[in-house]
Amino acid sequence: MNVTERVVVSADPDAVWKVAGDAANVADWVPALESSSLDGDLRRAVLAGGGGEAFERITERDDSARTYVYEYESGPLALEFYRSRLSVEPHQQGSEVVWGAEFRAASDEEAGLAEAISGIYRSGLEELASRWPA
Repeated sequence: MNVTERVVVSADPDAVWKVAGDAANVADWVPALESSSLDGDLRRAVLAGGGGEAFERITERDDSARTYVYEYESGPLALEFYRSRLSVEPHQQGSEVVWGAEFRAASDEEAGLAEAISGIYRSGLEELASRWPA
């Protein structure tokens, strides 16, 4: 299953990438996360509201293209496979941030997981965009 969320931000792509591309500190702009940190290429993300902790591995990173890819290693979500890409692209109004994932659920709850992941992405992107009011 695939999910993709996008937001246009009224700021230069490099300025947006400085925040969005900081893989260690995604909890600064993703409301669903209480905290996050990075040890080498392994990110630890603590979910808000006592939702547990997830571990994700950064598998690709290209600062010049303003994109990185990560894969879910372990955590509270019932996932067999999860690979996500976050990119900041030039846009006529500043930047467009694209956050998408391809995943396979370990249970029959794939549609519910897609809705939850989309909600996490959407709220994070809205929070990110709010840092640069139009």
